[in-house]
Amino acid sequence: MGNSKKKMLVLVVILSGIFMLTGCESLRKKFTRKRKSKDSQEQMIIVPRDYSAHPYPSDVMYKQYFIYWKSWNQELITSLNDYSTYKKIVDCVEQSIINLKKMATYLNEDKAKALEVYVKKTEDLKTQIQAAKAMPPSRMTMLRYDAERILSSVNRLFDLKKMKEYLK
Repeated sequence: MGNSKKKMLVLVVILSGIFMLTGCESLRKKFTRKRKSKDSQEQMIIVPRDYSAHPYPSDVMYKQYFIYWKSWNQELITSLNDYSTYKKIVDCVEQSIINLKKMATYLNEDKAKALEVYVKKTEDLKTQIQAAKAMPPSRMTMLRYDAERILSSVNRLFDLKKMKEYLK
C-alpha cells in the first residue's frame, strides 16, 4: 500500500468516526414535524341542541314512514315472488315492521291500536318466514299472498288522506 493510500484510508476512517459521533442531526431536524403554536386563546362555546322536537310536521313524517313501509312491503312481495335469499326476505319484513311502528307513533290512540293489528300480522308473517327457512315454492306463494293482503289493507285504511284528522 502506498503512502497516499494510507493517508486516504486514515482520512476516511477519521471522517467516518466524526460523522458517527456527531450523527446527522441537521437531517433529522429537517424531517421532524414542528409543533404548532396556539395563537388564539379563545374558548370554544358548545351549545347543546334539542333534537327531541322534530322540524317536520306530523303529516310529513307520517307520509314519509308510510311511503317507506309501502316500498319495503312491495319489496317483500317481490322477494317472495322471485324466490330471493332468505336474508333479503327477512330484512324486508323487519323494515316493514319498523316503519309500521313509526307510523303508529304519529296517530292518535284509537288509530294506533287499529294499525297495531297489522303490525301483529306482519310480525306473524316474519315468524312464519323464520320458521320456514328453506321454503318450498308453495309456501312462498302463501306468504306472498299474506303480505299482499297486509299491503292492500293498510294502503286502503291508513292512507295519509284518510289519516290527516287522526294525526297527533
